[in-house]
Amino acid sequence: MATQSNTPIVHVYKEINKGKYRSVKHYELVEVENGTNQLTDKLNISKDRRCAKSDPTYWLQIREGNKWVTPRLTGLFKTDYSNIFKGDVSKKTHLLIMEFCNDMDVFKVYYYKEFYTSHIDTLAPILKRV
Repeated sequence: MATQSNTPIVHVYKEINKGKYRSVKHYELVEVENGTNQLTDKLNISKDRRCAKSDPTYWLQIREGNKWVTPRLTGLFKTDYSNIFKGDVSKKTHLLIMEFCNDMDVFKVYYYKEFYTSHIDTLAPILKRV
């Protein structure tokens, strides 16, 4: 487990094609704070269909070129905080904390590069300040 930095790179996404799909939402990158883009310009959030043993609430998928990448990047798991979910990239090398804002119109991804903890309560005050 690497512990390089616990300052996140914040990605802000806004929903596109609003209301077009029932169980999937598409988001487009609006801005990146504290660094460079670690994900892609477009993200896909889909409801879990109970196909994985891990049982996430949602799945996060990235887009490369004109195609959605499979397998999906990570599952999004509920936390003790309202509208905040967690996931990881590269087998728990990078922590992702996601926050839905404005009835899921805006999606913020807090990307903790080379930092992972399963106890996000220590990071929650950072999220509540935003």
